[in-house]
Amino acid sequence: MPHQQQPHQRQPVRSRTGTIAVVTTERGLPTALKLDRSELARPPQELADEILSLCKLSALRAQVAFRRDLASKGYTASTLRQMGLPTEEDLTRLEEELFGHDDDDPPATWMRSV
Repeated sequence: MPHQQQPHQRQPVRSRTGTIAVVTTERGLPTALKLDRSELARPPQELADEILSLCKLSALRAQVAFRRDLASKGYTASTLRQMGLPTEEDLTRLEEELFGHDDDDPPATWMRSV
């Protein structure tokens, strides 16, 4: 009996606050959505926009992972470019757009104005 490949289980993408989590296909179609009750108090369009942004990010992460997989199997950079798969830079750009820059760096000064 041939071995059947199990579909890759995708990790949820969470909002900055952690109150929204989505799982999507590699095309960005949501397959699971979890909302904290507090999110229901937000304006509907604002909530919808954030959910759509998280779906786009989930899709982009899946596509970049697919690109990495193909590269590890020996596909050339020019072939991957021709396929139109997003790059690590595309992913970084979108993550920074959605979540801002990492604030892990210490401040330039600990002094504050009074």
